Amino acid sequence: MAQAVLQAELRTGRGRSCRNKLAAQGRVPAVVYSKHIGSLAVETELRRLEAILNSETGRNTLINLQVGGSGNYQVLIKEMQTDPVRQMLLHVDFQQISLKEKIHTTVPLHLTGEPAGVVQGGILQQSLRELEISCLPTDIPETVTVDVAALNMGDAITVADIAAPPGVTVLTGGETVVASVLAPVLEKEPAAEPAAEEAPPAEE
Repeated sequence: MAQAVLQAELRTGRGRSCRNKLAAQGRVPAVVYSKHIGSLAVETELRRLEAILNSETGRNTLINLQVGGSGNYQVLIKEMQTDPVRQMLLHVDFQQISLKEKIHTTVPLHLTGEPAGVVQGGILQQSLRELEISCLPTDIPETVTVDVAALNMGDAITVADIAAPPGVTVLTGGETVVASVLAPVLEKEPAAEPAAEEAPPAEE
């Protein structure tokens, strides 16, 4: 897996005032967590970080974080804090990792193929969109592809049916349904209302 390079600087400020000041400069506060150094407060360029998040590997991108005055750290994005209204990135937690130690993470599931049951009028339903896995950081796949072309009406694919990529151990339970083809729901026609009885003619 290719690594992304991200420049950062040590950060001394804290709190909302620091965050607002950095935002005005196009930067975002972050913390690097490590077994060896504990935690390290840093700041980095927001646009560059967003470009990494929008790449094919997204949050699973292996990042070479180059911190001026401290050194280089191999990290993955652990947590992100985002403004719920403006969807603006407010803070990031990086986790230093070893390229020789397996980690737990999640990767997106992508369905491919047109199920036979859909051709027959069924409806494809994807029940699982992420897969929990364990692997070396360099073996994290961008996505796991699941072929659903053989699914007939009423069939389902579970996690146990997925062939894991080389070096990857699947942690999600094997019985978990990934996708299924459901029969279409037929709407019942409303029952016809009984004809109204004619009132007898009034006597004169």
